[in-house]
Amino acid sequence: MADEIAATDERIRIVSWNVSDNAFVSEPGAFQSLLLWANPDIVLLDEVRPSADPEKLVNALAATQGGADESWNVDVGASGGRQRGLIASRAALEKLPEFSSIVPYPEADKRRVLEGMSPEERADPDWSMRGGIPVNGVVVHAGSRLLLVVIADLQCCGDGPESWQEFRRRVEAREIRRLIRQVLQRNPLDGIVFAGDFNMVNSTFPMALLTGPYPQPHAGLIPAELYHSDGATTWTWDGRRTRFPSSALDYQLYGPHGLEMRSGFILDTEGIPAETRERLGLETDTSMRTGRHRPLVVEYSWIEPD
Repeated sequence: MADEIAATDERIRIVSWNVSDNAFVSEPGAFQSLLLWANPDIVLLDEVRPSADPEKLVNALAATQGGADESWNVDVGASGGRQRGLIASRAALEKLPEFSSIVPYPEADKRRVLEGMSPEERADPDWSMRGGIPVNGVVVHAGSRLLLVVIADLQCCGDGPESWQEFRRRVEAREIRRLIRQVLQRNPLDGIVFAGDFNMVNSTFPMALLTGPYPQPHAGLIPAELYHSDGATTWTWDGRRTRFPSSALDYQLYGPHGLEMRSGFILDTEGIPAETRERLGLETDTSMRTGRHRPLVVEYSWIEPD
């Protein structure tokens, strides 16, 4: 397999997934089976622990498409502390200075977040801001096309629209938008896909920030409309047997100037026919074993420029 998606190939298939630490290490068999079903060209993972071995992801990807001859390129983000963004692609990747190191929180915003925390929260390493905003981005060289892909994991939780968690989410979204704008102003790119766990539990404003505006001709991003196999259910985080309801926390946004959504779905093994599970080597509980978040699978086609 060539290390670029063929220039004549009109489509590009992207999987985004909050793997909640290291599902590709802890459940390699289940993870590989789900990737075989998804059949991706690009994989975007958020909430990856720094200790997770990216080689295990490469092995899982290679086993799903062509074995040892399959070529995958992987970039592990530096920002985010305990939850990094990892990008894998069959096509060549180009690192970006905006996302290649720790993306800091602005000092004034950091002080406001800390003021809103309790002493226990400030001492909790899980809430630390020292590792930077959990985001990573690269340019994928898809044949003759250049695609900006960004993966992020926004701050979770919060007990209301005035909570420090909601404020921190908005800061993260605003800073990520600023960096995407900076990349677009510097590079003539053909398309944009932004994915991740938006954790919109208090308001939709973080998503509103991330949709744009961006420099022309890209203007703004729109969410991919995705459902489970029943054609109606939209949750991506499984809250069953917890005190939190199942809800749509994970999204893929894309730029309609360069890309058109051809198809897509929320990948969950519970609702699919038994013969499909058997053909792909899946079990009913395969999705549950890899974590509470479900992967998003979207196939895009390129739009010819005017």
